[in-house]
Amino acid sequence: MFRRIVPLAALLLLTACTSQVGGIPRPAQDGPVLTGLAALQPCELFTPEQLAFLELSDPQYYPAEVRRKIPHGCRFTVESGGGLDIGISTPEITVREYMAGAVSDASFEAGGLPWQVYQGVVLESLCDLVVEFPDQSWVRVGSSDFSGDGDPCRVAKLAVPFLAGKLPGGAPAPPPPPKQESPLAGQDPCTALTAPEAEQIGLLGSSAKPFELGESGKGCEWSPADESGGLEDITVTFQNDESIDDAALGEKPDAEEDLGGRRWLIYDKPADIDGMCRVASATSEKSHVSISSSNFVDAAKTCELAKAAAPLVAAKLPRS
Repeated sequence: MFRRIVPLAALLLLTACTSQVGGIPRPAQDGPVLTGLAALQPCELFTPEQLAFLELSDPQYYPAEVRRKIPHGCRFTVESGGGLDIGISTPEITVREYMAGAVSDASFEAGGLPWQVYQGVVLESLCDLVVEFPDQSWVRVGSSDFSGDGDPCRVAKLAVPFLAGKLPGGAPAPPPPPKQESPLAGQDPCTALTAPEAEQIGLLGSSAKPFELGESGKGCEWSPADESGGLEDITVTFQNDESIDDAALGEKPDAEEDLGGRRWLIYDKPADIDGMCRVASATSEKSHVSISSSNFVDAAKTCELAKAAAPLVAAKLPRS
């Protein structure tokens, strides 16, 4: 008897170790062939193109917990913040039990299916979109936004047309829209100031030095013609894939001004560093330009150089 148990245990262990594909945890595949919703793997419902459009990464499978009325599903991280969660029902859990009796706030159609909207059941920053089928099975797509000023349903609403094609009665998924290219793509920040313009505001016209900021940004640095007044180098940076708010890391601007026909946010003492100043202007929802200057001798003049450069730089930028 002992000799029969050991190989069986080894076989079960081997089966468990091979039940993960491509680094994404999956439910065990033993037993009868599954069909319908039961056959869907929640971490494998999106194509690579759809994942890129939705900015989803790091899929994490979680099993059903019938006692807690939680169906199995998958959680994704959203690049811009928050997350996306897909839950696929099991026969033991109804949508009413999962929602603890809550009533939907609204409904809409996407992908040929009627979706119920549940927002704020637990927190105002959480949103669930649920579609139910005649056999009482159901699928939920949840997203979140903890910034306090965004739409918690945004990512879930973008996702459901892609999922509908995998669900009973759903329309084929549309192709993801092409990613919008940054207005700054291909532009050189070292051309943001000409040599005469640099000299006009107290910089060495021939001192422009380019530098890289990872894959999505680049910058240029100029040196002051006279450092005796405490002026340091000034930098102009172009960020192709970072919003002006993300770059601020939660800091609020101290002021905003119209300089050269563009709206610039003024950050005096960014990161709480005396003598530093950054002015920034959005070129799209996900791109911006910033100018940084410093003066560690006279803090009152910290922003003077950046603000003097802003109208000159603005004239070279695309209209947002």
